[in-house]
Amino acid sequence: MKLFNLTEKEIYDAIDNGDVTVAVYGLGKMGLPLAVIFANRGLNVIGVDINDDIVRMINSGRSPLIDEPGVSDKEINRLIKNGKLEATTDSINAARKADVIIVIVPSLIDETKNLKLNYVFDAVDAIGKGLTKDCVVITECTLPPGTTSGPIKEILEERSGLRAGIDFGLAHSPERTMSGQVIKNVVEDYPKIVGGINKKSTNVVAAFYRKIVKKGVIAVSDCTTAEAIKVFEGVYRDVNIALANELALLAEKIGIDIIEAIQGANSQPYSHIHMPGAGVGGQCIPIYPYFLLNLANKYGLDMKIVYSGRKLNEQMPYHIVDLVIEALNEIEKPVKNSKIGVLGVAYKGGVKSTYLTPAKPIIEKLKRLGANIVIYDPLFTKEEIEEEFGVQAVSTMEDVFKDSDCVIAITDHKEYLKEKLHECVSLMKEKAAIVDGRYIFDMDIVRKKGKVYLAVGRVMHK
Repeated sequence: MKLFNLTEKEIYDAIDNGDVTVAVYGLGKMGLPLAVIFANRGLNVIGVDINDDIVRMINSGRSPLIDEPGVSDKEINRLIKNGKLEATTDSINAARKADVIIVIVPSLIDETKNLKLNYVFDAVDAIGKGLTKDCVVITECTLPPGTTSGPIKEILEERSGLRAGIDFGLAHSPERTMSGQVIKNVVEDYPKIVGGINKKSTNVVAAFYRKIVKKGVIAVSDCTTAEAIKVFEGVYRDVNIALANELALLAEKIGIDIIEAIQGANSQPYSHIHMPGAGVGGQCIPIYPYFLLNLANKYGLDMKIVYSGRKLNEQMPYHIVDLVIEALNEIEKPVKNSKIGVLGVAYKGGVKSTYLTPAKPIIEKLKRLGANIVIYDPLFTKEEIEEEFGVQAVSTMEDVFKDSDCVIAITDHKEYLKEKLHECVSLMKEKAAIVDGRYIFDMDIVRKKGKVYLAVGRVMHK
């Protein structure tokens, strides 16, 4: 049932009766869980993706996101069999069938830090060709402020011959989720931000989401405000992490422990200093600053804090290499020909993704310095690691420690239990070092075992 000209009560009734078809464009880490949420709510869901393998997997009842709670093979198979979920690569036809269309495809930057929104615009182009009157289109992927009301609106109107805000609804409602807890985040944890191309679009999308999320809806003035809210959230985190990293660098110089200092500072309710570390990766925090920097450049605005924070965070992997060199010097060993174990190549614990991972520059720099590198990451196969990073991978944590001169912790996977970690330290060479990029080791235990311990913001000797 098309929603755009329904009253709030009629929208509620349509959802309760399962009379709404939702097309979700993008079946990745955020899109597929969102599709599952709608299907579990009793709506008819068409998942759209350009990847044939993902579409075939889902239609056969298998999940490409088996580690995401609520998106198991069992759940996908149940929804497919119940007829509540189907997947397709036919993006135009999916738009024709849909009452509500949600765009949640990747929005990225290229190697020169310029916007790379081709996935978004390709999806919107296809949607426009199949768009029908009184449908509602919601962009949920993170976008530079002004994108929905600008190029997206223009593409939809040009391809469909319809008018946004009059013939169809158009709004932005950013995803506010983290891998590993997407369904919980959407349904239980946060209110949904909604901003439309006009008040009618806002009201319709707000009514739609009030039946989905338990924390309710925050309706804002327009879609540009809604877009800015999500980008600002990510930039705040990036700048805060940069501040923590800068304070950690100072802590190393003046001989104090950054963790002790941050914990003390954060006991005051107005201090919320984040954790420093090896670097920031993924498809969110490292990218959003460039959305603002590119936008600000158009207006001649110099965003010094945003720029400096991003550049500092991009330098942290190289500081980890400096710590490796320092630690090896302490035990009188060069980097060249030293066996260096790497714990984790994922950009974040619990997430099987290497997008902009700090592991990449760390490994590349150590390779250039002549280190013999071995990697262990429990979320990846040996073949996956060796193909991407071009170095040896091992299948157990013990193997990454055995006879190593230095081990670097880059990812804080839950599989790296402290007890097991410290048992493995004993497998290293007699003179060896730990460089802890995520504070997963107990510094005192490592040092009691006779090993050098270094981490960002933690001094050599206390």
